[in-house]
Amino acid sequence: MYVHLGGDLIARVTDIVAVLDVRLVARAGINQEFVDKAAAAKHLLGGGLTPDCKALVVTRTDVIASPISPATLARRMTHLRQAAMAWERET
Repeated sequence: MYVHLGGDLIARVTDIVAVLDVRLVARAGINQEFVDKAAAAKHLLGGGLTPDCKALVVTRTDVIASPISPATLARRMTHLRQAAMAWERET
């Protein structure tokens, strides 16, 4: 299953490692260094840290900047995981 991250961005739910609030990323130098390294390696997707970016979604291979709030993304992923588990129980 895939989760919509805003715009034309999607990610496989099982590939998502973390969803970070951009406000917290901006406060810590180590987080900014992580984002800079992802950008330098061309693994930062979604336009980068623009003013409309609210969350960073860390996947196994990329870091995706999302205009959707971290709470909304977490809710979406929870619903998808619950649906997937229900489907597995039925099959």
